[in-house]
Amino acid sequence: MKMNSLFPVLLIVIFSALFCPGCTAEEDNDEFKVGVVAVTSGELFRKGNYIITAARYGAERQNRLGGLGLSGKQYKVRLIPADSNGKPEIAVKVTRRLIEQDKVSAIVGAASSKVALAVAKVCEEYKIPFITPVAATNKLTSYKYSFRVSYTNAVQSQALALFAKKNLKLEDVGIIYASASPYSAELAFFFRKDYQKYGGRVVAFENYGLGQRDFSRQMKNIIDSKARILFLPGNTKTVQLQVAQARKQGFEGILMGSDSWDPIELKRNPLFKNSYYTDHWVPGLSIAGAQEFEKDYKKQNGVDPTELEALTYDAVMSLFAAAEKAGTIKPVSIHDALVDMPPFHGVTGTFDYNNNGDPDKDVIISTFRDGNIAVQCVINLN
Repeated sequence: MKMNSLFPVLLIVIFSALFCPGCTAEEDNDEFKVGVVAVTSGELFRKGNYIITAARYGAERQNRLGGLGLSGKQYKVRLIPADSNGKPEIAVKVTRRLIEQDKVSAIVGAASSKVALAVAKVCEEYKIPFITPVAATNKLTSYKYSFRVSYTNAVQSQALALFAKKNLKLEDVGIIYASASPYSAELAFFFRKDYQKYGGRVVAFENYGLGQRDFSRQMKNIIDSKARILFLPGNTKTVQLQVAQARKQGFEGILMGSDSWDPIELKRNPLFKNSYYTDHWVPGLSIAGAQEFEKDYKKQNGVDPTELEALTYDAVMSLFAAAEKAGTIKPVSIHDALVDMPPFHGVTGTFDYNNNGDPDKDVIISTFRDGNIAVQCVINLN
């Protein structure tokens, strides 16, 4: 064939590769690409490192087993991390890059509700399945392509209200929440509604602004209200400041928190004695596979896994199970498999992604006992 007759053929091939609509990474080095959006800079870098380490552990474990068998073809899992810097606007940029440039089949990660909502919006636009291990805002439920392993705010609020009714004997409650945080505000309003429904009284309902560090006014109002329970649905650093100020002003009652509390930081803090919070996983749980995961994770990484690492592991492993059920790396098919697959038996328990992408699962209430984390009870809301 002459060169001048070959040239049009080459042009067709090039233009087809560049502009073929709907082309995916199906033939790209036999890889199953997964984006991992996690904050690895700033004050929340620790959470991001938990997510990346756990996702990598799950991917390496899957690859040691031969990767993913999809319709008779083996695919190696390849993780592509991206730093959100804990900011929604940056999360949007890195999510678009993962989808448009890296051609990922799915995305996991995003610890905070604000970042998760930003990622969810982009994934909805591109029809890419997104699984967050821990973001709890109920606003995420409206996104068809978003899933989560953690409880929704509505679920954990109801569980906490039921626990306060049955175990704490309907003591009066004071609440302090971050008005600018969808996570914190949702928990505060849901809990107040549920607790009142169960016959309890919320005698103080205080909010605070972004970056605030002095909570003396709010704590005075809560103490003056004679509240015996203080509910603090905030991040760990803020909660520690609030509890220190509350105790200093004389609050001696019970502390209640949510799954934003970092038990590793709080368990040795004497100010958190007599406190309870929603939890997802603790070492030694009698769940099939949980103790094996705990031992092997420590062997591979040199440290004990945390709750966030266990949730992230369940997120990636449930994603791999859905991909194998779908038999393809095509995102829409994986989304359908996540909805349709049977209940997934993870290390944080058995859960079933419902049609809204939220998991149907029991709620763990934990406490701190003798400097350790201990399960207080397990609540089934079904």
